[in-house]
Amino acid sequence: MPFYLHIDMDSFYVSVERVLDPSLVGKPVMVGGAGRGVVTSASYEARQFGVRSAMPGFQARRLCPDGIFVPGRRGVYSEFSRKVFDLLRTFSPDVRAFSIDEGLVNLTGTERLMGHPIRTANEIIDRIREELGLPSSGGLATHPTLAKIAATAVKPRGLLYVPPGSEERFLGPLDVSVIPGVGPKTHRELVDRGIATVAQLLAHPRLGRRYLNLERPAEGGRAHEHSVGSETTLAQSLTDAAAMERVLGGLVGDVAARLRRQEGRARRVTVKIRYSDFKTITRSRTLKAPTCFDVDIFKIARELLTRNLAPGRPVRLLGISTSGITTEGWQDSIFDYRERESKDRLYKGIDTLRNKYGERAVTLGAGKNRSH
Repeated sequence: MPFYLHIDMDSFYVSVERVLDPSLVGKPVMVGGAGRGVVTSASYEARQFGVRSAMPGFQARRLCPDGIFVPGRRGVYSEFSRKVFDLLRTFSPDVRAFSIDEGLVNLTGTERLMGHPIRTANEIIDRIREELGLPSSGGLATHPTLAKIAATAVKPRGLLYVPPGSEERFLGPLDVSVIPGVGPKTHRELVDRGIATVAQLLAHPRLGRRYLNLERPAEGGRAHEHSVGSETTLAQSLTDAAAMERVLGGLVGDVAARLRRQEGRARRVTVKIRYSDFKTITRSRTLKAPTCFDVDIFKIARELLTRNLAPGRPVRLLGISTSGITTEGWQDSIFDYRERESKDRLYKGIDTLRNKYGERAVTLGAGKNRSH
């Protein structure tokens, strides 16, 4: 019987800041939002005032005037994330990182060694809290999608187990918006068709299979529908393309490192550009071969930025994401395999240095622009 534990860190950035500064505990705290920036993480105390992540800072201040704003520290959060995933891997070799604060642990076959997976799930959440000081929530189920939905439903600081055979009973009354991949537009389309709950969706076999495939996942190498990405709202809007490329290079470095940590390689690169008038465009390209290397991802990201940037138009947000992620090995041509092996050795060394000394310990050049 397969068992999957989805771990979702609670207000991760805020929780890390509270570990480093306990005086913030119990107070409405927002990470980011300074100047023209947006809130990247809000404590549950701040959320009671209506503050949400991705909200402009000026709006968050209006809603929560007594809130405490702290600047984001990407390197610090990455280091805490690494510790979380290192801990998860002590329970299972099959751990997938979906983002800096969210991942999946395959507990299938661990019963003989560690007991029932619900016991292991409790231990994992307890150890994350006791050893790292961070609160988290978990969903345990026989399918990764169910586990994610359960973890989201029980936040914050909870653990929800969906026993085998109870899947449809658990899902039925839930709003279709809980399904991963069902965004606002799709949600509206489903509601317009009279489909508001998961039970109603499952009553339509074709739609149910499309949005909620609950068949057992294939073992071994996998292609994942999730994406790994990073974006930043600029403290000051930029019109200089070279400056934007430097920002994009930093984001690429973060994304590529996370891909390597989950032993994944991406087949698709997407660049996000948001102008000062809030008009947003995204442009993507599918790669000939999957990659997890900074220089490969940055090359495509820079081309997408250059070809789609409106000259002289101020940009306030840049983002990079990768998708079509696979954990399968890839077949190199006889001309490319030596180059790939060389890159693999290079980045393993770089990741080791960054894990030990911080993510700014090593930066790479890509032509006249940085790739990290």
